[in-house]
Amino acid sequence: MSKLTRLIMVTIAVVILVLGPTSCAKTDTTSEKASSLLLAQVNLRKEQIANPSADRLEIMKNMGMRVDNLEIQRIFVHLSQELNNSQIEELQAMGLTLYLDSWIPPVGGHPTGFILADMPIDKLEALAEKDYVIRLDTAERELEPQASSQPQVE
Repeated sequence: MSKLTRLIMVTIAVVILVLGPTSCAKTDTTSEKASSLLLAQVNLRKEQIANPSADRLEIMKNMGMRVDNLEIQRIFVHLSQELNNSQIEELQAMGLTLYLDSWIPPVGGHPTGFILADMPIDKLEALAEKDYVIRLDTAERELEPQASSQPQVE
């Protein structure tokens, strides 16, 4: 594991442990439905808007976060079934951009499906309050392959 990867992982852990429970989790519903990484990313965005920092911006980039518009967070909205028209209208009225063609229904042993959306960061609590929303997770993260697909040369 590279030094940069370790630094990023430690930074994420610190943000989640130190800031997550106090600054991010505004309501029980929000903390129950939103992943800790989503809460940390939303908090980082809010802090960057309130007090811009080149170091924080670099951390955000290294986490795989989009930084072109700090007021918008890309998320996965987990649902037990596909959104109906009134739910779509309700979420769009809140300012969410829904990528309706991204809907993945529940399959196999997974009880929820999910849809991709862009959410204004100030709408996290209101979105978590929706009874048809099961879980919220970030769709912004740096992913690395778990195993090399390249043959090992000795």
